[in-house]
Amino acid sequence: MRKIIYILLFPLLWGCDNVLDVEPENAITFTNFFKTEEDFNAIVFQLQAFSRYKAFENEIMPLRGFIADLVGNSTYQDHRMLNQTSLVSPYSSYNNWTNHYDLIYVANVILDNLHRAEGVSKDKLDFYAGQAYFVKGFVYFDLARKWGEAVITKNSTSMEVYNKSSMSDVLDEAIKNASEGYKLLPKYEDMPLLGANTWVSKQYGCKGSCAALLAHLYAWKGSMIEMHGLNGDAKDCYGKAIEWCSLLIDKKAGYYELERTIGEVCTKAMKGMGASQENILEFELDRFQEYPMAYFPGRQYITWPVKGTDTPASVVTQTFAIKAETVKNLYEETDDRRDEYFYKLDSMSHDTMYKVNQGFAYIYKWRDAVYQDVSWSPTPQLAYIDANYCYWRLADIYLLRAECYAKLDDDLAIDDLNAIRGRAHATLYPRPGENDIRLAIFKERERELLLEGHRYFDIMRNGLEYVHACMEGNYKTLTQQDVKDGALFLPIGGDAFTYNDLIRQNIYWSKFE
Repeated sequence: MRKIIYILLFPLLWGCDNVLDVEPENAITFTNFFKTEEDFNAIVFQLQAFSRYKAFENEIMPLRGFIADLVGNSTYQDHRMLNQTSLVSPYSSYNNWTNHYDLIYVANVILDNLHRAEGVSKDKLDFYAGQAYFVKGFVYFDLARKWGEAVITKNSTSMEVYNKSSMSDVLDEAIKNASEGYKLLPKYEDMPLLGANTWVSKQYGCKGSCAALLAHLYAWKGSMIEMHGLNGDAKDCYGKAIEWCSLLIDKKAGYYELERTIGEVCTKAMKGMGASQENILEFELDRFQEYPMAYFPGRQYITWPVKGTDTPASVVTQTFAIKAETVKNLYEETDDRRDEYFYKLDSMSHDTMYKVNQGFAYIYKWRDAVYQDVSWSPTPQLAYIDANYCYWRLADIYLLRAECYAKLDDDLAIDDLNAIRGRAHATLYPRPGENDIRLAIFKERERELLLEGHRYFDIMRNGLEYVHACMEGNYKTLTQQDVKDGALFLPIGGDAFTYNDLIRQNIYWSKFE
């Protein structure tokens, strides 16, 4: 009977699927359901189920920043070239923030109904609240990175029509929620089991994931203060980002440590599923769903030999591909990432292979494929790539701290940079000709976090000079005023204007509507 109740309840939750057109649910609806530990376990499970795809269903920003020599999708190319008139289409799902507000709504439902609990321990209630706060913090951070200005809602029952809030206010809202989550949640290794004697997914909020979120929030806020002229103290933000990074690196927010080798980064960290102590936040993916629940950014590149049903020639038909020469220019010959992230880079880029692969390299950062028998083929066919979406790992945190140290002109940046280079057997900083520590850290993030979805945001954090140097098309002619007006963010999707006549497009994108 209880399963039936939950099936009935969650369509009611999603009946209010756009926060810009909120109608409060009848209080009686929730009075009968939010009482027992089982009830709250169920809604937290549901929040996590929605989180693993709703936040990424229309993901486009990572694809903007990919290093790629082939892009086989015109919409993706429009984003990578900043083809303005194509991007403001009211029919573009990539501009739609509804999924983000769906998640905020469910998190608010949890927070608004904790008082109904009967006989549930304070530790468990803190855990449920912490999960909701973490999701809200993460989603508001994502809204600020993708749209800049966004709506901040009060709760799950308000009938107000909301206007946009400033980027500063959205970031502060994210910081507030992430901070609450950090206070309430345990370290990952102390996470409670929710009715099952199994490994606890790293998708759940814990002190470590909240600390990583706060590190990125403060690094982002400091960068936006400098780039957009926001009110605030950028140096103070960088200092706070360093503090949160240090809690993770020093194992004070949970037990995290770098994998010993780059090979283990590929076989453990990129796989996820509890295989790696380097991973801080992962998103659990449904292996049997091609889209969107099996999404992780690098999947766009994967072909033979990881997909055994493909052929070596399949690389030229991928949505994204990268030339072997580009890889060789990115990594030193001694760098282990050159030969671990790519399959037989040198032999597969020999002249004799050019007719087969046209000089493209084969991604090997994700390696495990699972096959299944199908009725229409005598041989098993690819079922899925066996990997979670590793969103934040400790190597990212080392390099984020290095970036913030560099922005404060602190030589400790070199130690963090070299911690990552040393593991890869790359030449330590400064290698011959290197004299710009900020550029060196940016390039190291390109190498270490290749295809993990960070590069576009890294470019944004580093300012207009990096936008001009690293992006193509209309990005190269953007002015500082264009950036302040919102050129690097997504235009707001058409649904927002349908539901709310207070909403206005940002200044930059309003010129192209």
